[in-house]
Amino acid sequence: MRATDDAGDELNAEFEVEPDGDHLALVMRSAGGKVAGSPHGRNHQYNEALELLLRRLRELGAVIVSGVVDSATARKLPEEQRSIVDSPIVLAETPDVEALRRRLGRAQGRIGQNPDGNATKLIRLRLQIAGYAADDAVRLAAELAKPSNRGTAPDALALLRSLIGDPITTATGKVNTIVEVTPKRVRVTTEKSPEGQWVGVRDVEGGLAKLYGQGSVLVNVEVLGHRSSFVGAVLLTIPGTTCTLDPVVITLHDTKFPVRIQKFEKLDGIAQVKIRKEQSALRRLLLGGRTTAPCDLCGHDYPGDFLVAAHIKKRSLCTDDERNDLANVAMLACKFGCDSLFESGHVAVNDTGRVLVWFEEGFRGRLHDHLTQLDGRACGAHRTGSHPYFTWHRTNVYRGLP
Repeated sequence: MRATDDAGDELNAEFEVEPDGDHLALVMRSAGGKVAGSPHGRNHQYNEALELLLRRLRELGAVIVSGVVDSATARKLPEEQRSIVDSPIVLAETPDVEALRRRLGRAQGRIGQNPDGNATKLIRLRLQIAGYAADDAVRLAAELAKPSNRGTAPDALALLRSLIGDPITTATGKVNTIVEVTPKRVRVTTEKSPEGQWVGVRDVEGGLAKLYGQGSVLVNVEVLGHRSSFVGAVLLTIPGTTCTLDPVVITLHDTKFPVRIQKFEKLDGIAQVKIRKEQSALRRLLLGGRTTAPCDLCGHDYPGDFLVAAHIKKRSLCTDDERNDLANVAMLACKFGCDSLFESGHVAVNDTGRVLVWFEEGFRGRLHDHLTQLDGRACGAHRTGSHPYFTWHRTNVYRGLP
């Protein structure tokens, strides 16, 4: 197989990916010798291809566990005498891939019955990559052969607002909860800091830029800043990310990445769950004995089964007093879009009780029409008592300008 570089040119250098015990191995075919009908020798772009493949392996968060010269002649030697890797190489910790490639080349030149300095021999690099097992050789080879296409990083502020109130877990299993979001910083609670600490939005923006730019990112203070664990937890909410430990490396795969999941012998089980004790009372209060009622956002009448008792301020962040403020903390929102749009921050309510909408790029058809219909409407749930909750939502969840 040959790799195509980021400019779309196929490089003249053969490589393979093979199962190797519990690992996968990248096998680079040697360069040298004339090729009939060609001005170039066999695999004459060996160095360029190896460097490209090492960069792409770094993007996948790979670790080179070991490496050997693997020619027929070299295989007559004990493996320790043909090794070109002294200790495992964490590629995420290797900023200078060209220097690594040269180091591997120098190590090759010293191996053989007659060491000749040849730095383009047949080599085997054994790999450890999150999400890839020994039977994934074909898939990894295809990934390495093609240019990367990770798309555009999400907007940091919108991502953080979407996570308000939802516990997110760091790579080491610690729970962080975003309880407040402003344009420049977010307040995050942890077990050790129940009152919360502030983290700059720019820290998250920087982490997203590194992840989407490089494909993988090392989670430490030097790379992601003082709150690197929290930034890593945010990055891990992005579909297609995987994580390795020691060191902690987060890798972004295509969202179609076939993540391996545990297979369960039994799919049914018994679990204890929290219940919202006030929820039934809240729903009865909002419906007021009616079997049908208008949605407080769009104004259309719906049967009660199609209306949600939607908390204006995210329930998980309400105090007990606020949760018990049944007359003001919630509203009726229909399941035909209004509840989801309010929850996602595409819709808010201003100080005068009018609906604000944010038209995300790409919204077309009925969704665009629904937002247009909501824009500027009077919200049926806005009043003096509910005003602070709508202000909280507009400040912390709404994606547009308040």
